[in-house]
Amino acid sequence: MTRTGTSDGGLDSRTPTPAEASRVAKAAFIGTTIEWYDFYIYASTATLVFGTQFFPAMSPVAATLASFATIAVAFIARPIGGLIFAHYGDRVGRKTTLIASLLLMGASTVLVGVLPTYATAGALAPILLVVLRFVQGAAVGGEWGGAVLMATEFAPPDRRARLSSWAQQGVTAGLALSTAVLLVVTLLVPHQTYVEWVWRLPFLSSAVLIVVGLVMRLRIDESPIFEAGKKAGGTTGTRLPIATVLREARRTVALATLAYVTVSATFYVAFVFLLSHATGPLKIDQAAALTAVLVSAGSYSIGLRLSAGIADKRGRRTALLLGFGGILVIVFPAIALIETGSPILFAVGLAILAFPVGCAYAPIGVYFAELFPTATRYSGITAANQAGSLLGAAVAPFIAIALFGAVGMYAVGAYVVLVTVISAVAVWILGETRHLELER
Repeated sequence: MTRTGTSDGGLDSRTPTPAEASRVAKAAFIGTTIEWYDFYIYASTATLVFGTQFFPAMSPVAATLASFATIAVAFIARPIGGLIFAHYGDRVGRKTTLIASLLLMGASTVLVGVLPTYATAGALAPILLVVLRFVQGAAVGGEWGGAVLMATEFAPPDRRARLSSWAQQGVTAGLALSTAVLLVVTLLVPHQTYVEWVWRLPFLSSAVLIVVGLVMRLRIDESPIFEAGKKAGGTTGTRLPIATVLREARRTVALATLAYVTVSATFYVAFVFLLSHATGPLKIDQAAALTAVLVSAGSYSIGLRLSAGIADKRGRRTALLLGFGGILVIVFPAIALIETGSPILFAVGLAILAFPVGCAYAPIGVYFAELFPTATRYSGITAANQAGSLLGAAVAPFIAIALFGAVGMYAVGAYVVLVTVISAVAVWILGETRHLELER
């Protein structure tokens, strides 16, 4: 280790070795993969199963909406959990809060796997389902900010976007892993058997993954930049970090929130709404639809990796705007392919839409981290992330369903265009952050 000092009053922090920075980034990837596997396995299962198991008295459309509503509960819980975890992440440390969020997510996910259904417990079953989804949301609300900050604050300046993007890759890997598990189950297990009880197994298997993630997180050190700030008194002096953020950086939080809306909304339109659309109105086989999601997760991941490199070499704002521009160009051709009803063309359309969405997601973590000082960084990026998710992902499936039912799929495309333009304007106003020091 070496130690860096700053001549301009910045923090004096040790400099991690490249091997340590890489190890922390990979630990962020593994932990985030596990937490988002848990989160997405719920979303996918809710789309495919929960309507019949927990809301059998409703019509198919109403049951689907009720299932989506349980997904949306997490978006109410996410800002609550996020701000609690962020408070302690700014006051106590990033590592401690990440361990706590992982344990909370693991426990709630395993419990979903043993829940009684409506046929067994009546109205109590959906109530318990909502409670556990709320706990999941609270846990994942604290995960993203902490994982991004650990990877970012350990990274050297010239690799900051690429190493921080490992946490973003974990989100994609969690989606791919959950989809792969559902696909294997779909191919090997009769549909009725899956709906009756096999859907529980992916939730129960999370226990093993949580142990793996916990071991990795216990083996890494606390963020050196946070430790330096703590020793200098810069973190302990901020009694309520979120209040400081809202008092001193309201404009930044508001613009960052708008910047995040497209990242979250387009992801949920692509991977939640379109999955339901495929197995519903398009009548595409469930296995084919899940395969399309799996292929598209790969496309998303490629876009994410390429964009992270651009963000390090050309700037965060440049990479974000390229991603947003790609969405604007691709969305309507992608919809045209999707609406053919062909399983192959559906997969192609979803994959080409996922690529620019991944490009837009890659730099958002490091971009947000560089907007805020150490003492309030966890709270600042979490506030923007969670508010953006509420305005984007939490409502996107509902808006998409309503627009499709009232006007058609191209209205869903128009919605994507609108939110993307809003986010692009917000990023343009926020400006570039690559030149900003984290040690402040």
